Amino acid sequence: MTRLIPHHPLSALLLLAIISMTGCQTVARTLGNPVITNNHQAAQNLIDIASDQLDPASRMLAASFANIDNLSQSSSFGRIASQQLVSSFAAEGYQFVEMLLRNNVYVDQKQGEFLLSRTLSDISAEHNADVVLVGTYAVAERNIYVTARLIRTRDSIILASHDYAVPFTPDMRRLLRPERW
Repeated sequence: MTRLIPHHPLSALLLLAIISMTGCQTVARTLGNPVITNNHQAAQNLIDIASDQLDPASRMLAASFANIDNLSQSSSFGRIASQQLVSSFAAEGYQFVEMLLRNNVYVDQKQGEFLLSRTLSDISAEHNADVVLVGTYAVAERNIYVTARLIRTRDSIILASHDYAVPFTPDMRRLLRPERW
């Protein structure tokens, strides 16, 4: 029979240290990641701008961020950017209904304004959601330019809007491939 527990107490301690350090590598990589950092900072800026109009006890919805050049299209980047902002809101005590919305928020290309579709209105009413997080992104040579907004669902008023950029890296190139449903 093979023993999995080390014979020497120092060996057990060394094994425990190695195992615990492997988890720290992941945390260290995400802490310095400019995409995650920029998305979290964007959420904090939205909170700062709209804090007097946001009730942490109210429920919010999040939509995947859309490609500004094709507003019916998102990508892994659009979905993860939205989810990373939600993570920051949740850390501040705001409540989001978990919904990976698709094709529920769109922009009228002629008017250039955000409009809430009937489906989103129905969903927000069904879940008693007062605010929706929406966003768009545009891909350039070196950066991805993102606009994130908090919109009050009852009257489509923009409570907060924040523009930011994330570097266009090989990871981003992969995340920006159009979804293949």
